[in-house]
Amino acid sequence: MRSIVSLLITTFLAAQLTAASLPTQPNDSEWGLLSTEYLRLDALRKAQPLPPANASRKQMLELVLDNQKKLEPVYVPFLDRVKEYFDRTRDPRAGQVLAREKIIMGDEYMQYLSRYDKALELYKAAVDLDPSSADAKQRVALAEQRRFVSMTAFANVKNGMKEDTVRGLVGLPREDWIKQVVQNGRSYSVWIYPKEDGGASAVYFDNGVVYHTNWNAAAPPAAQAQTK
Repeated sequence: MRSIVSLLITTFLAAQLTAASLPTQPNDSEWGLLSTEYLRLDALRKAQPLPPANASRKQMLELVLDNQKKLEPVYVPFLDRVKEYFDRTRDPRAGQVLAREKIIMGDEYMQYLSRYDKALELYKAAVDLDPSSADAKQRVALAEQRRFVSMTAFANVKNGMKEDTVRGLVGLPREDWIKQVVQNGRSYSVWIYPKEDGGASAVYFDNGVVYHTNWNAAAPPAAQAQTK
């Protein structure tokens, strides 16, 4: 028992001494190794297939999750090493890499899940990591803009448009804001979009073609309370 305790203490002290001996300033020796590893990771990521433009949300998510699973054995330990190096040295180059990864993750929440609040959280974290990043700041503004549907964009949605066209104009709602029912061989669906005032707008489809839109599909909570 004593030998096990001694081994644990020795291992702990060795780790502490190793950590204490590592540089606390940015250095090209460590960063060179990390940046080379990052180039390999980036090449591996770029080699993964992308969802086609007309892919359904299910197809997009399945492909994205499959790509993430392939990258995970390399991606997770690499990110841990970069974070440890950044926390220890505050090297802005590491901050830029971590910020870029937050942006990439935020883009996935934005493009494939329409989770704009989560994307906004990640983009803001990217700005904190790399305050000079114009890209991260632009993403913050874009996520803020897409959290709520604008009247101008919604007004461009017309009867007869197909789903892909509507997606290009006002985006794809979250999966739980799409309702669908099949009746008599026809597929009817409604896409619901939150508005800044707390209300919601809706676009109605018949077999994938718009047949009705309603800017005031749901009143803001305050207005609903007044009518009770």
